[in-house]
Amino acid sequence: MDYSGIGKRIKNYREKLKMTQQMLGEETDYSVQHISHIETGKTKLSVKCLLDIANALQVSVDELVCGYVASSSVIVDKEISDMMEDCSPQEKQIILETIKALKESLRKNRNI
Repeated sequence: MDYSGIGKRIKNYREKLKMTQQMLGEETDYSVQHISHIETGKTKLSVKCLLDIANALQVSVDELVCGYVASSSVIVDKEISDMMEDCSPQEKQIILETIKALKESLRKNRNI
């Protein structure tokens, strides 16, 4: 198992949520030092620890272990929704028009 890669992904998701190592440690009952060692790949993490961290970061274990999720439709929908949250009505309209054009283009070129 690539513990260094898992650690990097944990750090990335933690930072996306604007969480400190301290905050993640408090939420999972692990020390800041242990979180730091996990993020740098210096320590192997147990399945329980991996599950605790995934739950705290609101991501699947697949995302932490592999960097992707096989059935990611729900996750993609949530990510799109989260990205739109702070957009102005004008930005939302521009994004909608862009998505429509992109969707049409993708469907015309099915070989992608």
